[in-house]
Amino acid sequence: MKKTLALILALAMSLSLLTACGSKEEAPAEETPAEGGETAGLPGEGMKIALVCDKVGTNMFLVQMVDALNEAAETYGYEPYVVECADTAAFEDNIRALAVEEYDLIIGGGWAAGDPMNKVATEFPDASTYCLIDTEVDNDNIKCIGYREQEGAYLIGALAALTVDGESHMYGGVHCTEGPGSWKYRYGYMEGVKSIDPEAKFVFNYTNSFSDPAKAKELAIQQYEQGCLFINSAAAAGGDGVFEAAKEKGFYTSGQDADQTDANNPYIVSTQLKDTYQTLLNVVDEFFSGNWTNDTAVWGVSEGAIGAVYVTHESENPRSERLSDEDIAQLQQIAEDLRTGALDLKEYPTEEEYLAG
Repeated sequence: MKKTLALILALAMSLSLLTACGSKEEAPAEETPAEGGETAGLPGEGMKIALVCDKVGTNMFLVQMVDALNEAAETYGYEPYVVECADTAAFEDNIRALAVEEYDLIIGGGWAAGDPMNKVATEFPDASTYCLIDTEVDNDNIKCIGYREQEGAYLIGALAALTVDGESHMYGGVHCTEGPGSWKYRYGYMEGVKSIDPEAKFVFNYTNSFSDPAKAKELAIQQYEQGCLFINSAAAAGGDGVFEAAKEKGFYTSGQDADQTDANNPYIVSTQLKDTYQTLLNVVDEFFSGNWTNDTAVWGVSEGAIGAVYVTHESENPRSERLSDEDIAQLQQIAEDLRTGALDLKEYPTEEEYLAG
C-alpha cells in the first residue's frame, strides 16, 4: 500500500510541475541538477533543495536566486531544483508535492509563495525545512527572511544629494503604492538626502500599479517640472518610464533591486539593491551550518543583502561623472557605519510620527 501511495504521489508531483511550470526547457534547473563535479564527502550529498517561485524569465529578483541556488550546490553537493509557478494554486500544489517527496529544504521566493507555504508547512510540519524570502507569515515551522530596505534607501538618498550637488533642493520619488511597505523606502531616502542637504524638500507620487511605465513617466515629468533634479524610481516594472523621462528631460534617477544602471542612459546613477543572490547563499550557508532556526530574520547592509551600486556593489557600467571618488568614499563610509551599527536604522518611526515630529 505504501509503495502504491508513493507512486501515486510521485506521479501527481510530475504532473503538477509540468502543468503549472511549463515544459522542461522553461525550468531547466527543475529537471537537471547543477553541474558540480565531484560531490563525494560534501555535506549536501544525497540531499535536495528546491526554490519555488513565479516564472523566472528576466526578473532579476528571481534570476539571482536561481544562480545562487546552483552555485551553492557546487559547494555543498545537493541537487538543486527550481519550480516555476503560474498562479497561487500551482504554488500550493507544488510545495505540497515537494513536501511529500521530503525535500530537505523548500525555499519560497517572493510574496506569492507565502500563503501556500503557510498551508503546506502546517499540514506537513516535519516533512521539510521551510523558508520564505521577502515575505512573512505567522508560522513557527517557517523561517521568514525580510529586509531593511530603509538602509539601501538611505544610501540612495545620500547619493542623490551628492549627485544634485546643491543645484536644487527638491527631490522626487515615484512609487507603486502608498503605505507601510513604501514608507520604509521613503523614510530612508529622505533621511539620506537630508544627511547631505538639510534644506531638502520632497514630492512623492504613486502609480498604484506594479507595471505602469506610462504613468510612472508622467509622474516623473511632473516632479521634474516642480524642480526635482533627482527622482528615485521605486515603481517596479514602471521604472522604465522614469528612466525614459530622465533621459529625455535630463534629471537623475536610480533603479531598484538589481543593477539597473545603463551605459546608454547616464542619468541612472545607481540602484538600490535587494541582493537576493546573497540572500539565498546566506540561507543555504545557515542551513548547512548546524545553527538553523526558524526565527524570523531581517537582513540589511551588514548581511550583504541590501546596498547600492557603486557603493557596496560594483557594476559593469561606467559610473556617472556626477559622482566623484570623494563622493563614493563618503558613501562607502555611510555603508560602513550601517554595517557596524554606528548608524542604526533598524528602528524607525511610523509615517504619522515622522510627519508629526
